[in-house]
Amino acid sequence: MACFVVSSVAHAAEPNWSLSVDQDLRYSSWSGTRGFPASGSTAAGAGTQVYAPLTIQASGQPLENVKVDLLGRGGYVWSRQSTPGLTGSVTTTTDTVVSGTATYLGIPGIQPFVSMSVNLPSGTTALYGSAANARMDQDIVDLATFGEGLNIGPTVGVNLPIGEQLIVTLSSGYTWRGAYRMEALLDPASTEPQATTLVGPGRVAAQTASLGYQLANLTLLVSASYARETATYLDHISSYALGDRYTLSGTAGYAWTQSSSTTFTASWTNAEKNRVLDPDLMKIIPESFLSNSAVYRYRLEHSFAVGGWTIAPMVNFMRRDQNSYSPVTQQFIPAKARMGTGGSVQYAIREGMSLKASAERFWINENLTALTPDLSVRGWIATFGGSVRF
Repeated sequence: MACFVVSSVAHAAEPNWSLSVDQDLRYSSWSGTRGFPASGSTAAGAGTQVYAPLTIQASGQPLENVKVDLLGRGGYVWSRQSTPGLTGSVTTTTDTVVSGTATYLGIPGIQPFVSMSVNLPSGTTALYGSAANARMDQDIVDLATFGEGLNIGPTVGVNLPIGEQLIVTLSSGYTWRGAYRMEALLDPASTEPQATTLVGPGRVAAQTASLGYQLANLTLLVSASYARETATYLDHISSYALGDRYTLSGTAGYAWTQSSSTTFTASWTNAEKNRVLDPDLMKIIPESFLSNSAVYRYRLEHSFAVGGWTIAPMVNFMRRDQNSYSPVTQQFIPAKARMGTGGSVQYAIREGMSLKASAERFWINENLTALTPDLSVRGWIATFGGSVRF
């Protein structure tokens, strides 16, 4: 949210409303020495996901000193794993997210803002039978889950412009998360319909600080956030609480010429121990060992603009430092290193209208335990889309 607000303030002088529509079609395909999860099958694995997100944004100044930004995002997804013994597919709409931010510009040196983000449960949460196998590794595909409940998240904050080159943003948010049903574990011997579990997700409090700096051809953005979550209830029983999460990220960009620039992005995400239900004490306590991992991401991109074309080769790297388990999706996420390389191309048809395409080849090595051989995954990600701005 902080990055979005900084961008909004930079254009606050525009008095008219603007509207933009972005439609993408994203294709992910992978194959590896095992499927997902690796413990579910000894056969070679493979999977495919097609995701089509649609984003609509509007910005304007309904009042002289008030800037408003509105956003809506929805989509459609087809996901299939074809690993023997883990075959399953799902076709569904995704959840719909709508948000709005209002920034007050009438106080010199201080720009307070309020925002509201709402997740509308238009996706699918319970996947019955083999369809549950369509949930795949979150480090490989765009969507590891396909829906949750009604979430309402207000945020308040302030932008503090310091001179013409520096801006500081501070914000605090709280998200109320509604209940939803997820399929219970399937008993192959049962003749009864598969049961469901009522999930009451924990509420999340998040604090964020960011710093944006621009001088001549150099642009820097650094942000830090901290999130704490209350207990999640399963069938009305307090069952677990995710560990406190910390995120640091930074972006550095340099414009060599008007048509050539380089951008480097890095991020680090870490979480403390989860709290889990102790059946003897009937309360949640810190888990005996850390089941979360730290994730490091790096991306380097260089763009060239020639006429109406913009071409940007890139390389990225991700490392998950240890095995982890997600109680939200009931999935084991292995430690891994991921390398990707590719690029994107964008063509401006005319002012306010463009087409874009990108492709990435990635390689992943997974490390389950010191006693098991490393597993490997290879795959492609391709995107085609377009945008219109009025």
